[in-house]
Amino acid sequence: MLGIVIVTYKSYDRIKEYVEKDLLPCTLPCKIVVVDVGSGRASAERIAASLGVKVSEFDDAPTGDVIVLHVQENLGYARGNNYGARYLLKHFPETEQLLFSNDDVRFIKGPVLETLVEKLREHPDVAAIGPDVVDLKGNHQGPLHNHPTIWQTIGGNICEPLLGRHRSDRIFKPMPPKREAGVVAICSGCFLMVSAADFVRVGMFDERTFLFWEEEILSRRLEAIGKHFYFEDSVQIQHLVGASTAVQKGPNMLQLKNMLAGGNLYYRCYDKCSWPAFLLLRLSNGVRLFLVYLALLKFKLKGASSSGTKE
Repeated sequence: MLGIVIVTYKSYDRIKEYVEKDLLPCTLPCKIVVVDVGSGRASAERIAASLGVKVSEFDDAPTGDVIVLHVQENLGYARGNNYGARYLLKHFPETEQLLFSNDDVRFIKGPVLETLVEKLREHPDVAAIGPDVVDLKGNHQGPLHNHPTIWQTIGGNICEPLLGRHRSDRIFKPMPPKREAGVVAICSGCFLMVSAADFVRVGMFDERTFLFWEEEILSRRLEAIGKHFYFEDSVQIQHLVGASTAVQKGPNMLQLKNMLAGGNLYYRCYDKCSWPAFLLLRLSNGVRLFLVYLALLKFKLKGASSSGTKE
């Protein structure tokens, strides 16, 4: 059986369409768990009502193929997906694969779920698999054929606030010259299928992260038991970037701090970098925070100036 986990935070518009149009038509036996985090119970009830179900508690015996769980705390990506995975494995121990998906995606090409399950079964050395992911402009999101290096991250910390993300990524995160099915280092976490047994074996997602670096860390954990990520180019989804999180104007300092903390954890515990390199990483984190703080201050001053201007 395939278990599908969707962690959502203050997002309602896409879930019903995504579940009913893309997920439920799957020809495989599957159960879908929507984990609504960081909101009042009314939020989960709104989602449940749109899907024609009632809100369930973690220990409730499930009914139907779609379950909506409410968690008052904002668990983030790792803890939220682990919560949904534990629910599925508790109530459906026959679960063989787990899919972790955003709600802001839609299927573009091929029988996505069926193909990924088939490929995962075909390759015993593979424990995680992802499809081709494109954004609204047709740009590809991953995969990465190599793990990030601490020097790429240090360079990106300094250059991204100055050059912008896309220019910085072209320098420090070059995309692979070819895109074809095969073993890779990392696939996009917006739509990632894993072997349930292997996922549990490596301790699931590292819950010390909140929103970034989960795929990189999971890849390292799987490599430690001789398993890999796999990119399947015969199926494609579109990631409606930003639709699954609340929109914020200007730089997001909290999001940046979460990303930097995830990188620190990755390089300290999984990449085993040297202490001088880690010290330089921390210094570059400070530079990036300062540069983004200046940009945020400029944004606020510009907004205040605009609001004070007479019509």
